[in-house]
Amino acid sequence: MRIECPCRADLAGGTLDIWPLGMLHAGSVTVNAAIPVVVRMDVDLGAPEGEVWHAIGNADWTRLDASDATTDLSAAVAFAVSPKGGVRVRVHSQASLGSGLGGSSAYAVALARGILAALGESMEDVRLVLLARDLEARILTVPTGLQDHWPAVLGGVLAIHHEPGGERVERLAVDPGWVSERLTVFDTGITHHSGMVNWQVIRRRLDRDSETTEALEAIAEAARSCRIELVNGDEGGVGEAIGAEWSARKRLAPEVCPPELEAIVDAGLAVGASAVKACGAGGGGSVLVWHPPAARRAIATALATAAPKGRVVATEISMVGCRVLTAD
Repeated sequence: MRIECPCRADLAGGTLDIWPLGMLHAGSVTVNAAIPVVVRMDVDLGAPEGEVWHAIGNADWTRLDASDATTDLSAAVAFAVSPKGGVRVRVHSQASLGSGLGGSSAYAVALARGILAALGESMEDVRLVLLARDLEARILTVPTGLQDHWPAVLGGVLAIHHEPGGERVERLAVDPGWVSERLTVFDTGITHHSGMVNWQVIRRRLDRDSETTEALEAIAEAARSCRIELVNGDEGGVGEAIGAEWSARKRLAPEVCPPELEAIVDAGLAVGASAVKACGAGGGGSVLVWHPPAARRAIATALATAAPKGRVVATEISMVGCRVLTAD
C-alpha cells in the first residue's frame, strides 16, 4: 500500500489542544490547515509474525519487535493496530525533524491507516486520532495534543473546538485558493523540541501562574477571532489575529522566541508580512507567514537571507487528508 498524508501549519490556538488546557479556557479553539508537506510510505504485511521492519528510502531494513513499542513510534503504531506484527514500512518522504509541522503525528496517522488498509480493516477517525495521540505521549513521556492529527486525517482548513466531552472539528467554509495566496510556510532550519516547552506551560498553568494563565487566555481569544475572520474572508483581520496570538505566545516561555527566530520574524514583517509566527510550540522549526498576495516573493527572499539554511516548504493548502494511493 502506498500511503500519503499531509502535515499541518497552525494559524492560532496551538497548545490549547493539550488536555486539560482547553478545558481551563472556555471557548478554546485551534485553527490550522493541512499543507503539502507530506509523509509518503509503502506499507505491507511482508514481515515475519512478531516483527516490524522499517526502512527510510533505499536503506536496509531495521527489525523491531514488541519490546520496542514503548520507545519507537513505528513499533508502537504497528503493534497497536496489528498485535501480531508482520508489518513492513518503507518511508519515502516525511517532514524534517523538528520542523514544527506535526510530522510525527502525520507519520503515525499514515502508518495506522496503511496497516488497516493492508488488513482490510477500518477505524473511525476519532479513534484513530486518539490512538495516535496516546501512543506519541507514551513514546515522548510528556502530554501531547491532537491538533496535528486532524489535518492529517481530514485535510483542509480546520477549527478544532476544545469542548467538555471531546473535541468538535469544524471544516471552515473558506476558499482554499484565497487562503493559499496569503499563506507561506518557511522552515527556518532551527530545530525545536516542542514537548519540553509545552510541558513547562502545562505545569505553570496548573500551578495557576498568572502570566501563563493570561497568555493562554489571550491565545484563546486570538484563535476565536482568527476563525471568524477566515470565514469572513477578512485578510487584515486574520493577520491581526495571528499577530495577537504570537504576541501572547511569546509570553509563555523565553524559549518560544529565541533571538535567531526573532530576527527571522522581523525580516518577514519588514518586507510586508501582516503577521509571522512560529508553528507549533515555537523555539524554532517553521514559521507561518500571513501576507498580501503580492508580497510573497519579497518575503521569501527576506526569510532566506535571514535564515540561509531555511526554505519555503508550502504556499498552498492541502484539501485532502490521509489516503491510500495504490493498493497491493
